[in-house]
Amino acid sequence: MSRMDAPRGAEATSEEAPARKARTRRPEGGHSALGERLIAGVPARIMRPRIVFLACLVAILAFGLLMVYSASSVEALKEMGSSVYYLQRQAIFIAIGLAGMLAVSRVPLVVMRSKLAWWAWGAMLALLMLVLLVGKDAGGARRWILIAGQQFQPSEFAKAVVVVTAAKIFYEYYEEGSLDTARFLALLIACAGAPLLTIILEPDMGTCLIIAGSVFCMAYFAGFSYKLIGAVLGIGALLAVVLILSSDYRADRLFLGNPWDDPYDTGYQATLAIMAFASGGLFGRGIGNSTMKYNYLPEAHNDYILAIIGEELGLVGTLAFFAVFAVMVYAAFKIAWQSPSIQGRLIASGSIVLIALQFLINILGILGVTPMTGKTLPFTSYGGSSMIASLILMGLVLRVSIESNPKTVYDVRRDDFAVVDESTAGEPRLRGARSGGFTVLDGAQGRPRGTGRDDARPQAPRRSAPLASSRGGWGDGAQGRSRVDLGRDPADRLRRSGPRVGYDRGGYAPGRGRATGSPRGRRHDR
Repeated sequence: MSRMDAPRGAEATSEEAPARKARTRRPEGGHSALGERLIAGVPARIMRPRIVFLACLVAILAFGLLMVYSASSVEALKEMGSSVYYLQRQAIFIAIGLAGMLAVSRVPLVVMRSKLAWWAWGAMLALLMLVLLVGKDAGGARRWILIAGQQFQPSEFAKAVVVVTAAKIFYEYYEEGSLDTARFLALLIACAGAPLLTIILEPDMGTCLIIAGSVFCMAYFAGFSYKLIGAVLGIGALLAVVLILSSDYRADRLFLGNPWDDPYDTGYQATLAIMAFASGGLFGRGIGNSTMKYNYLPEAHNDYILAIIGEELGLVGTLAFFAVFAVMVYAAFKIAWQSPSIQGRLIASGSIVLIALQFLINILGILGVTPMTGKTLPFTSYGGSSMIASLILMGLVLRVSIESNPKTVYDVRRDDFAVVDESTAGEPRLRGARSGGFTVLDGAQGRPRGTGRDDARPQAPRRSAPLASSRGGWGDGAQGRSRVDLGRDPADRLRRSGPRVGYDRGGYAPGRGRATGSPRGRRHDR
């Protein structure tokens, strides 16, 4: 079909396509439209740690997804009939967690320090108490609850709520000054103590230690005196010892000793994890070549996924994984210290301390340094509640980074600025009868003369334009203001000799001195 036979809509589309492409094309050496919208006006000192933080988080999520598939493919094929069963579910958990992270990052900090924080804290406490009543038992603990056919662990989501509520209390005491010391300590103990009590009764000692340690670090970052910090640390250590000794199960795990003394019972998982690290050597067996995942190491894709990482990637790969995680933690702390308010600093630092403590507890438990508490490796182990709750904490860090660049009144005024792409003075109007020059008047008679370039050519007589009015600009009566064409040749305007310019009745001529004499035919004193 020829161009003449093509429909008008198709022709218009073909003509508009290059224009659309030109509008959406990335400028040479610049950023895309999305990039400009995300980073425009953000200083590099704020954007740099944010980009590093997000890049490390995405890298860890992708690596964790790969390792979950590698560690669970054999078990999933045997039990579920599909080697990608756990991979698909983990991908769904990550998608839900990222959606929650973006949603939390849109909530302003001023909302987090309102009464809604206490409402969220109350709802969280009610869920924790509901777990004790109708929760599901698994592995000797009651930590899960079934709602709408979905099983989740409320103690994982309690971490973010406690951090936000504690930061609100610290803000009201240190920055706002609306709390006295007695009420401040009472609210802080209630904020952390009530959830910790319900979590201990589940029992979930690992989560209790992580939340208590995070609140303690927040108190240190807020500026607690060293005497008070020492007292809190001593009381906390004493309570932990009492809780451990009150249960034979916890005491046995704490004083397990050498796992090789009983490698087929109490030390079974610990010895297999050490064997997995040892068999990995320096560079590992390679991705997917682990032998411990063949029903030797229980929970290979969950709590003990680090052992599979050590076996398949070796010491070098494991240390590289630790380095990426450490860089993410460092970037999060940079974001925390750049926050202009104590609330933002404590939310960001408390969130990343939670993740770092859970990471450390999992590693020490796998290596046999401390008893295994059942805590997953953040962003890497398989698990829905842990993944979603951890990404929500990262959303809090991202929100603090966003509010580290507050919008000032000058930014608001600057956004209202508009760029004028065309003149507002109207069409140009010639002052003389000839295009491109001045109208030169005879000083004695007031008759128009030439501009000096072609004085011999006759010109039509016309009224000269009046002098600029007091409002600024040249007017022509009913037509109002209009532009004046000063000509294309500056030499005619700047020459020092010749008749006066721009006056029909004498007066002061620019560059010619002071006007003297009679009103008509004035001469100029040099």
